[in-house]
Amino acid sequence: MTVTRTRSDRRRLAVAAVIGHLVVIAGAALLREPTLWFAVGMMGPGLCLCVGAAAVLRRSVGRPGSAAKDLDERELLLRNRAHYAAFQGICLLMLVDLAYGLYAAGQPDSGSLLSSMTAALFVFGTSLPALWLAWKLPDDDPEDFADVDEGIPA
Repeated sequence: MTVTRTRSDRRRLAVAAVIGHLVVIAGAALLREPTLWFAVGMMGPGLCLCVGAAAVLRRSVGRPGSAAKDLDERELLLRNRAHYAAFQGICLLMLVDLAYGLYAAGQPDSGSLLSSMTAALFVFGTSLPALWLAWKLPDDDPEDFADVDEGIPA
């Protein structure tokens, strides 16, 4: 059995991805001259954690993350709900970015501050559909994977 077939495993990965994203966002907020190397040191591991966990989550949510032609009606509904929730989340993240941009406007190097924060929030926004699906999808049926776990192709 793989690591991500239960809801609790997917939720642990989702929490790890969110923690990684928050570390990257904190690093982007600290990306100025006195704390530059500390911020870069935070952003590297945070980016590895958030992108790695999000990649595993995208693979683990399975078919609802696929193209529309491969999905049935229930899976299309799940995918559309995930994208709608992610759209709302991205709108909220852009409001945060706008507020940070208003703060950064009075700082030296405001362009680099705002671009780093926008990039960090954009990366977070791209993983929101997978995070939503990982949190909402029920456990997989173990009978679906009985043959695969035994090494017998289905």
